[in-house]
Amino acid sequence: MKTRSPNSKYYITKADGEFMPQFRGLPCEVCGSTHMTCGHHNIPKGRCKALRYELKNMTVLCPTHHTMSNELAAHSTNAFAVREYVNWFEKNRPEQYKWLMDNKNLVRKFTFKQTFENLKAGREAWL
Repeated sequence: MKTRSPNSKYYITKADGEFMPQFRGLPCEVCGSTHMTCGHHNIPKGRCKALRYELKNMTVLCPTHHTMSNELAAHSTNAFAVREYVNWFEKNRPEQYKWLMDNKNLVRKFTFKQTFENLKAGREAWL
């Protein structure tokens, strides 16, 4: 049997598989659509690994408000649309926005293997 590093891509994929499905099909927080919605990491998971599985870092978005709009979209190729998303988030989720700004430099304390095991057991990822 192959031994995997506790921070390997295998455990990242397993932990993501436990965490991300809870956002699918929920209403988009911008427009209310339930078509193909997913969770969006407000602080990118690559920038702050500690917030990758933090519910306060997540916003449910439809494809339009996640990537496709040139008016308001979190991952648009249009810089204006991305700024509009940040402005919307700050205005409509001020407590969540402040918490994220205060905690965006957290350091991850657990391996992805531990995180996956916590999520699978129904515990919060960082406990």
